[in-house]
Amino acid sequence: MAPAAAVTRWLRQMPIRWRLTLMFAAVMAVLLAALIFFLYFHFRSDLDYNIDQSLSARAQDVAGLVRQQDAAQTRGALGQLPTTPSNVVQVLDQSGRVLGASAGFTQPPLLRVEELPDAGARAKLIERGTSLRLYALPLPDDHKIVVVGVSLAERDAALDKLDNDLAIGVPPALLLATLAAYILAAAALRPVERMRQRAATISTDEISTRLPLPDSNDEIRRLGETLNRMLDRLEEGLSHERMFVANASHELRMPLAVLKAELEVSLREHGGEQALRSAMASAAEETDRMIKLAEDLLLLARAEDGTLPIDPHDLAVEELLAELGARFSPVLERAGRSLEIDATAVPAGTAVHADPDRVEQAVANLIDNTLRYGAGPATLSASLAGASVEVHLTDHGPGFGEQFLPHAFDRFSRADPARRRGGVGLGLAIVRTVAQAHGGTAGVGNLPGGGADTWLALPQAPQLAPLIHDPVHT
Repeated sequence: MAPAAAVTRWLRQMPIRWRLTLMFAAVMAVLLAALIFFLYFHFRSDLDYNIDQSLSARAQDVAGLVRQQDAAQTRGALGQLPTTPSNVVQVLDQSGRVLGASAGFTQPPLLRVEELPDAGARAKLIERGTSLRLYALPLPDDHKIVVVGVSLAERDAALDKLDNDLAIGVPPALLLATLAAYILAAAALRPVERMRQRAATISTDEISTRLPLPDSNDEIRRLGETLNRMLDRLEEGLSHERMFVANASHELRMPLAVLKAELEVSLREHGGEQALRSAMASAAEETDRMIKLAEDLLLLARAEDGTLPIDPHDLAVEELLAELGARFSPVLERAGRSLEIDATAVPAGTAVHADPDRVEQAVANLIDNTLRYGAGPATLSASLAGASVEVHLTDHGPGFGEQFLPHAFDRFSRADPARRRGGVGLGLAIVRTVAQAHGGTAGVGNLPGGGADTWLALPQAPQLAPLIHDPVHT
């Protein structure tokens, strides 16, 4: 494994607070190194500038003294200058001969032979290793060169002191900053740790428990709020599923109990063939009820998994309503009611892209709903709603209760809960499932003059009407 990959893997396995601390320490170390580099060279540049300015000023002073006095006086005056290395002064002629110097520096010449031409032409700074700096100032009118020098020992001592101060002060500063970063990271992540500990205790038995939120209004609080909203949705879904299982169990238990009772009665009594036939007919009815419930539950389960099979085709609305009317009119007639078909609200040739079997299944549930809770003649109609076609079933019954409307499509919800033999409350849920499988919607409402209105919206297909040719222009 490459060293870089090993380091990356090692960092990923570390706690976040340590990773943040190491990252901060690394960035801080780079910044401090850059700052030290800048301070050192800036300080050195300032010292060199001050030294150069001092040499220039001293050279000008000596040049003025040379112009005012003759050679003998110049030699005497320069000899009175201090003899320390920081006060090196010489006056040279164009050939490099020393005409005057500060005490102790009469020989040898400070300038080398090869440096004389350049120094005689213009002012020049000259380095002598790392310990001495010279400044040569030409005096063209007098054919002389003034040379002053200074030792760099004091500058180097100041730089060494700066190095020592930085070496003593920077590591503790970096250590303190890193410690502060660790404390800050630990404090920032403490709410996350509390949320983790609380989340570890949440189970399906304690789904109502929520994560603790920090007092600050930051990203961690928003994360906690988002997770709590997720827990709200999970609790709602779990509660819904528990209610679904309980209701399904109840609905299955009732027909099984009735079936068992019918069979027990038929075994105990000896009423002849007619009584046995009646018991068997009742048992068959309860069996059909259980089969219908199992099919409905299976359909809803497939819809939740996204596997509800549909085979859509382009269906002309007029033909679809006519077929549905022919299919369900006898059902309502047996109940003493009628079914009217109304396709006048949609233009001729309007079509939907839908699975005819699923649409029939949805309409069958609407018909079953109006048979159980509606009254009077029913009307199956269609209308346009944007890019969809709504298939409506209306009746003249009492309509839906206002409290039932928001829950009409919930599983096991009934418009009249007191009617235990009136269905299991899955019909409208299946209608919505079929509509959603086609990319549509479903709805319920009450008519202004009384009666219920239930519908499902299906996607509209391209027009199916054939082109009408004008015989005059063909």
